Amino acid sequence: MEKVTLPVTGMKCDACENLIHDALMEKEGVVAVKADHEVKTVEIEYDETKANLDELKQIIADQGFKVVGFGEESLMDKLKEFFQTLIQFFKS
Repeated sequence: MEKVTLPVTGMKCDACENLIHDALMEKEGVVAVKADHEVKTVEIEYDETKANLDELKQIIADQGFKVVGFGEESLMDKLKEFFQTLIQFFKS
């Protein structure tokens, strides 16, 4: 079993906590979920052979909340893209 605590923004009330809880509990392999809008975290206990962390983060995102750091390009990725654009510009 794996246990992880994720920083999640956008939760404002108990209903938000319940939405995340219910969505994650539908995923095979998820054993327990504790969402807390006051401290802005979601704690998940899951079987890593049946679910992976990115899937769980995506389930949270699909409910309209943001897992801090998930789905964001790194600064290095943005710089690489910028320089590739510049190179293409000067080649043409």
